[in-house]
Amino acid sequence: MLIFVIVFSIFFSSSSQLLLKKGAAQVSIPPQIDFANLTRLLGELVFNVYLVSGVIFQVIALLSWIYILKKVDVSFAYPFISLGFIFVMFMGYLLFNEPLTLMKVIGTLVIILGVIIMGKA
Repeated sequence: MLIFVIVFSIFFSSSSQLLLKKGAAQVSIPPQIDFANLTRLLGELVFNVYLVSGVIFQVIALLSWIYILKKVDVSFAYPFISLGFIFVMFMGYLLFNEPLTLMKVIGTLVIILGVIIMGKA
């Protein structure tokens, strides 16, 4: 059950980053920040469904992570966060056409091996 909650938390945390990336691409940052530009920018941020969803996903991840930390040692739970890097790397490739290099794949395998070792420790 706790592994499910850990994966749940990592999924929401990682997904929040993807949503924030998508939302950030839609926001136009003015060259000069004055009151009018700041008001317009805040309106853009508040009404951007991707940014708002990203923040909500991050809050869900935070609440589930707090639950996890109450139940298990942080030295057990924390290494699982690195699985989020793998999820974000592959989703970045699929959704945003980010490069997927051999070194990234090798790094992913090292992360997976590390999580397996830490999980058994």
